[in-house]
Amino acid sequence: MKSILSVAASLAALSTQVSGHYIFDQFTYGGTLFPAYQYIRKNTNDNSPVTDLTSDDLRCNVGGETGGSTQTITVKAGAAFSFTSDIAVYHDGPLSMYMAKAPSGTTAATFDGSGQVWFKIMDLGPTFASGTATWPLAQTYSYHIPSALPNGDYLLRIQQLAIHNPYPAGTPQFYIECAQVTVTGGGSGTPSPLVSIPGFITGTEPGYTVNIYSDFTNYTVPGPAVWAGEDATGGSGGGSASTPAGPTSAASTPASTFATSVASTPVKTSTVPTSTGAVVPQYGQCGGTGWTGAIQCAAGTKCTASGSYYSQCL
Repeated sequence: MKSILSVAASLAALSTQVSGHYIFDQFTYGGTLFPAYQYIRKNTNDNSPVTDLTSDDLRCNVGGETGGSTQTITVKAGAAFSFTSDIAVYHDGPLSMYMAKAPSGTTAATFDGSGQVWFKIMDLGPTFASGTATWPLAQTYSYHIPSALPNGDYLLRIQQLAIHNPYPAGTPQFYIECAQVTVTGGGSGTPSPLVSIPGFITGTEPGYTVNIYSDFTNYTVPGPAVWAGEDATGGSGGGSASTPAGPTSAASTPASTFATSVASTPVKTSTVPTSTGAVVPQYGQCGGTGWTGAIQCAAGTKCTASGSYYSQCL
């Protein structure tokens, strides 16, 4: 009987562990939520995270080294897109998005993401108020293709770094996936800084090793500085910093970010058309170039512009 109970307890623990994981398996563009893995490389490790900082799996997840049967979607520079996970993101930690242009002779479907080719386009860290940190936990995360990005085939990578089990007793977990996109209508910007994955995070960064349960009053998202194209002036420094005085802001770069982030430049309230009656929840999209969805923000929030292409309820 004891052995049966032991096995049952182990299975229950395993079930709880697995159910606490998630995978970004759906992509939205042009108002259409596409089927799982249509434009996102399919991983082979179910919804488990990657934890090895030296592994090539950090690029596009286990099994995501090539596109296989994954399709490539054509997107316009400046246009909005979204990643959606199978369940809402559950573990505390920052969220970032990266891109890498497929080198000459490759396509978004054949490129393995190797080399010093990756650049960051957005960061989402915690906000601090009254001594409490609030993390950007959601099921759908949206942003836009940088308007200055040159045309071509790219890997578009989402990364949620779960730091709920503090290092070194615990190991931070990377929940990652890559979409395959062809960018059109782009500009002549030069994305920077460029980093290699693996190698972009060494494991010594405070944003990786922090204990979020002890004296946690500020936070810097690990990794390179955000390249915001023509949406920001750019700058040096790494990651994105959150301070006790307010919401997420870029360390040296005025980053325009998504789903719970705010630009570090002076925030302005967007001009929106007449409300349709639907209510947009906090952190949801409420406006921007070409936006045709709901514009009425939930009580206590307002539609705030982050550049001309994206507005959200903050």
